[in-house]
Amino acid sequence: MSPCILVVMDETQLIKCREFATEMAREAGAIMRKYATIDQEVERKSDNTPVTIADKTINALLIEKVKETFPEHGVLGEEESYEDDRNILWVCDPIDGTVSFILHSPHSMFSAALVVDGEVLVAVTYNPWTDELFEASKGMGAFLNGKAISVSKKKWGEEAFIVSTSDPVHKPYPTDSPESVLRIRSEGNRLFHLSGGVFKGMLVAQGYADGFTFPYNSTHDIAAIKLIVEEAGGRVTNLSGHEQRYDRPIDGAIISNGLIHEQLIEIVSDNAYSGD
Repeated sequence: MSPCILVVMDETQLIKCREFATEMAREAGAIMRKYATIDQEVERKSDNTPVTIADKTINALLIEKVKETFPEHGVLGEEESYEDDRNILWVCDPIDGTVSFILHSPHSMFSAALVVDGEVLVAVTYNPWTDELFEASKGMGAFLNGKAISVSKKKWGEEAFIVSTSDPVHKPYPTDSPESVLRIRSEGNRLFHLSGGVFKGMLVAQGYADGFTFPYNSTHDIAAIKLIVEEAGGRVTNLSGHEQRYDRPIDGAIISNGLIHEQLIEIVSDNAYSGD
């Protein structure tokens, strides 16, 4: 990162950033709806994952708006970045769940987080298909369309709901090995597969799901989830249960209501993911 004095942002600045993020989320949603039923110009990236014209348009718009509104900030985006070695970054996934977007499944969402010196201070996610806007600022709680949300109080063995990926082309998630499935279910919990990492994270933040594991290093997938889930009372760590920075590649993530976190750490430890 750029060498400079530790950045301190006051409440007024954070409010301005949060308003910026919510406005950007609404614009991203409009772009997603625009391209939902016309040619999405789907291409394959080097990792064989799809990207659409909507992904690229939203990412480019964020960079343009950041340059205009916060010229001292950078952008770390899934499709395009700008000055991503700065200490203040907007970490963005223009469309989390691009496959869902292509298939017209309502699990695709916009996600953006303001990351200062590696710490997430503002986060916004938006589902344009359900018109659900999630937002959080550090120390100020998490909200869905202006109403406070919180994680569940379920403990391990109380039919805790573990969610995982629905895409068979993904490498196996730690919770999907035969041993993990047996442990999860035999110890009185449930396992459910569906698409969209951000979508799953917001289920945890609302208390509908209780946890999931994420075995990849893409910070844009997790940065906004980190703050929203924790401000809703949950816990987000790396795969070993430790804190990590969100301005660089991450060591996966465990997202939970906090009450089943240690059991998920054990499952990850017992079912190590190679990362290939």
